[in-house]
Amino acid sequence: MLVLAGCSAGEPEPTEAPETETSPSATPEAAAQATQAELDELFTSIQFTAGEYATTAELLDSIYPGLTAEDLTCLAPFGAGWEEGAEQDATPIAFGTSIDRSMTAVLVSSGDEQTATDLVAQATDALDRCAESENLFALQGTPVSTQLSPADPQVTGTDQTIGWRVTGDVGGSPFALVGTTVRVGGDVLALVGWDPSTNEDYVPRATQLFVDGL
Repeated sequence: MLVLAGCSAGEPEPTEAPETETSPSATPEAAAQATQAELDELFTSIQFTAGEYATTAELLDSIYPGLTAEDLTCLAPFGAGWEEGAEQDATPIAFGTSIDRSMTAVLVSSGDEQTATDLVAQATDALDRCAESENLFALQGTPVSTQLSPADPQVTGTDQTIGWRVTGDVGGSPFALVGTTVRVGGDVLALVGWDPSTNEDYVPRATQLFVDGL
């Protein structure tokens, strides 16, 4: 059993939105597709729990209770809504929290590079449009101010990688999120950590464990 170990990290200075680092195939094509059982087993092997929630909305509400967004597509970097397309196509998807509940993960195995690339594009677009705003997000009715900065998660073995940090304030209380969205063939993972004492370290390490498992 591989165990994640965290460490504290300072708050980053806000900068422009991160760019996607890509090395995709010239022509997206069919890719290996995992089964539902394989995705669930991968979650268990790296101390995440799949199958806790019926929807990604329930998953996110369990960690960020009362989180709302004027535009729900702004939550694409969290993997929000990915299960809707997966259900229509009978595509395996797993989502849940780490056992310490410091991170959420959503993993889709589409078996198609173009479909997977489109999910990464949705996350990239959301970061460009939504991260720096005073009005788009609220937590239990309190407006959330956010600032975006790029992150370099140092993950290997991916076809596309996005790394980001969001810092902000909710009613005078600061917060920090670190996230990655990565594609491996036709598989796409969105992983986000909220705990500032661990997220700088946990998120890239957990991402690498998922990638290695794929």
